[in-house]
Amino acid sequence: MKVTVVVDPSSEREVIIKAPEYDDEVAKIRAAVDSASADGEIALKSGQSEVFVKRSEIYFFEVSDDKTYAHTARDCFTTPLRLLELEGILPGTFCRASKSVLVNAMKIRSMTRSPTGVGEASFSGSEKKIYISRMYYKAVRDVIEEVRLKK
Repeated sequence: MKVTVVVDPSSEREVIIKAPEYDDEVAKIRAAVDSASADGEIALKSGQSEVFVKRSEIYFFEVSDDKTYAHTARDCFTTPLRLLELEGILPGTFCRASKSVLVNAMKIRSMTRSPTGVGEASFSGSEKKIYISRMYYKAVRDVIEEVRLKK
């Protein structure tokens, strides 16, 4: 893959991707560019449509049936990116809640922990809930303290 950067102070920022076909690699590059933009949006799919959603509106990402889903308060979208790739491009408010879930700590309303150590998180403005693995419970709690309680 060839990368070219042209600096032109008189033009607006523009990214052009030239490829023989629109495949997974192009989709991943597009999503990474979208998520790195100043407006903080990420490109997601809803059916055949590409939707641009602010990262701050995303409650969590989850992997199910080899697909990655992004959940907002009311909607669910898909993304070609894997959780590991998302961790690299999302802000520090997102953290692992389990092997298959990446959660936005800013959206968590409450967390409860069962005697077995498994936790459950509910979200502000939504009825959606996720389970937090006992392995990641403390890490999620630490991120909440870092980004919400110590501001």
